Amino acid sequence: MMAVDDVVRAVAESALSVDERLGFLELCEPRSVEELLADRYRVEAHRRVIESAVENGTVLEGALADRLAEVLVALLGHAESLSFLERRVLAGAVEYFVQSDDDDGDFASDHGFEDDARVVAAVCEALGRPDLAGLIR
Repeated sequence: MMAVDDVVRAVAESALSVDERLGFLELCEPRSVEELLADRYRVEAHRRVIESAVENGTVLEGALADRLAEVLVALLGHAESLSFLERRVLAGAVEYFVQSDDDDGDFASDHGFEDDARVVAAVCEALGRPDLAGLIR
C-alpha cells in the first residue's frame, strides 16, 4: 500500500499533459472493492465496442486499446489489496479509458488512445506496477 504522497507524486511526475492530468483527476472518484471488481465488465464492454470499430475501420489503434484493457483488467483483479486512495486512482483510469471523448477523442483520430495509454501507464506507476506499464508501450 502506497502513501498518499507517493501516489500523488507518481501521477504528478508522470508524462501526462496538464489537460490530461486535470481530466484524469476529475474522474478519480471513490470506489469500493466490489465496484472496482464490477468495473472489469465495463472495461471488457468498451473493449468490444473498440473491436467493432476496428473491424469497421473507425479506429486504427485497436492493438493499443486491447493492451490497455488487459492492463486495466489485471489491475482491477487486485482491487481488494488497494487502499482507498489507490482505488480512487484506479477508478479514474477506468473512467478515462471507457470515456470516448477524453482529452484526445478515442475515435476522433488515429492517435485517440495515446492519452489513455499515458493515463493508464501513470496509474500503473502510481500503484507500484511498472511491469504492467511496460506492457502498454
